[in-house]
Amino acid sequence: MNGKATTPLRNDCFALPPGVNWTPVEEALERLHSRLHSVVGVEHAVPLSQVNGRILANDVQAPRAHPPSNNSAVDGYAFAGPLTDVPCTLPLINGRSAAGEPYTGNVPAGHAIRILTGAVIPAGADTVVLEEDCEVIDGHLHLNGTLKAGANARKAGEDIKAQDRILTAGTRLTPTQISVLASVGIESVDAYQQLRVGVLSTGDEVKPVGSAVTDWQIYDANRPMLSAW
Repeated sequence: MNGKATTPLRNDCFALPPGVNWTPVEEALERLHSRLHSVVGVEHAVPLSQVNGRILANDVQAPRAHPPSNNSAVDGYAFAGPLTDVPCTLPLINGRSAAGEPYTGNVPAGHAIRILTGAVIPAGADTVVLEEDCEVIDGHLHLNGTLKAGANARKAGEDIKAQDRILTAGTRLTPTQISVLASVGIESVDAYQQLRVGVLSTGDEVKPVGSAVTDWQIYDANRPMLSAW
């Protein structure tokens, strides 16, 4: 011993010097995000069949409402609601409203019409009674229970209104979002060009898998992993 003070060796290679702290993950991510910018151009009018996993370049507005018209949520009979004075009997008019084949006439007050799921609710009607909850005898609809106006009906634009912003720029497109785009008639969108990435491994000790190695060399595990990601 020469009388000098000794400093113990550190056995923790992860210990930081006094006064130095780790940056919290959330703060580090925020710093990264604030400095990011696009390094690729925009590809215009990419068909929906090719956009899965792509990044949307511009906000998208719905050119059409979904559903586009008032329609029935069930198979049953449509009439003007509410239904409060029961039991009652409503005469059925000739015809029916079906999905893809709507009834284009008017349902007179106090009358009902056959309607199927997804069909447009005709003018003069706004309420649908479930088929299982009623009885038809000699062309008349017999009802025993009350029903609020608008029951079993889906209003036009209930899910999406025309000109609603349905997706924002920077969104990674998934099958769910592609379905939303298709539901309002959008067949293509603007997307950022896909990145081209090169993965290089360095180090004299690193060798490709399959190569001959010595005891002081290691196989390259990072490159296959990063390429897969």
